[in-house]
Amino acid sequence: MVWSPDGEPIMGLTGGGGEERHVDYALTPCATEAEPPRMFYVEIACNGLFGNGNYLQRPQDHIIYYQLSSADLAAPNPAGWALLHDLEVVNEMASRLPQESPRSWQALTAANGAVNAFEHTDRATVDAARAITGQFLSTPSNPASHQVYAIGHCHIDTAWLWPFAETRRKTARSWSTQLTLMESFPEYRFTASQAQQFEWLKQDYPSLFARIQDKAKTGQFIPIGGTWVEMDCNIPSGESLVRQFLLGQRFFKEHFGQTCDVFWLPDTFGYSSQLPQIVRLAGARYFFTQKLSWNNINRFPNTTFRWVGLDGSHVLAHMAPSETYGAQCRPGELIDSLKKHKDIAYSNESLYL
Repeated sequence: MVWSPDGEPIMGLTGGGGEERHVDYALTPCATEAEPPRMFYVEIACNGLFGNGNYLQRPQDHIIYYQLSSADLAAPNPAGWALLHDLEVVNEMASRLPQESPRSWQALTAANGAVNAFEHTDRATVDAARAITGQFLSTPSNPASHQVYAIGHCHIDTAWLWPFAETRRKTARSWSTQLTLMESFPEYRFTASQAQQFEWLKQDYPSLFARIQDKAKTGQFIPIGGTWVEMDCNIPSGESLVRQFLLGQRFFKEHFGQTCDVFWLPDTFGYSSQLPQIVRLAGARYFFTQKLSWNNINRFPNTTFRWVGLDGSHVLAHMAPSETYGAQCRPGELIDSLKKHKDIAYSNESLYL
């Protein structure tokens, strides 16, 4: 089902705009002429990523129209889609790798060869083009290459410009999509933080919460963070920060059988010097963040490092050198993971969200 509304569809069907836009939903992996009739209920939120209307305007313009631009049934051509993704990767490798790199020129040669072999009016030429891209992409990397560990993640602000109730629905539809992916791809791993969102899910969609608990036992769905929400760290007092971990770790222990080792705070605008001590006392040892790399005044000098607090407590900290927590598995982002890693001499690996 190719589905593209202006607003945000709820539960299963996903939409929206920008690079992270999704316009399809798999109704069935293999339809037949005997396929029974199916009834679908679709609920759409009349708001976008930045709320209802222009969030820079006060007051908001309430005369807003939302339109459904497409609603079609389609049988995808897997080989055609595979060629599209192959060419996206090969083309970006050709443009983003250094020009003196042999791999860059090999990518350009493979892209030219695939384009010359493909004729859009003849589906049979797809396989010939894919043979060329496949040969290029099958070449293994150098064993000494930078190692990137990717994990699924969707950052959901607990408080943002969309309606409050939308946060609860957004959590449900985002995580239900991940469960569907896990059924299709058993090797897939996904991580999510913020006990508050799990609590809302338990209240609103208890059966969905139970499925997440099952996937947590298999290691596919990984609760992380250890705090009640991904909190601001500029204004709260030490007692408030302690309460975040107390309530968060208690929730994860009660509902998932263990506390979290990683304090997860990708999107924050400040870092309290009390945190290493509090993190260690809360039972965690590691810290992940990313937003510090968006500083427009100076550049933070490290990627993987020990963060030492006021009392001498320390945690092993890491910032994704791709400098994003919403990566799209693009070659350019992976190249940035190498180029922007500031501690490559002793840490030849990085995380990729």
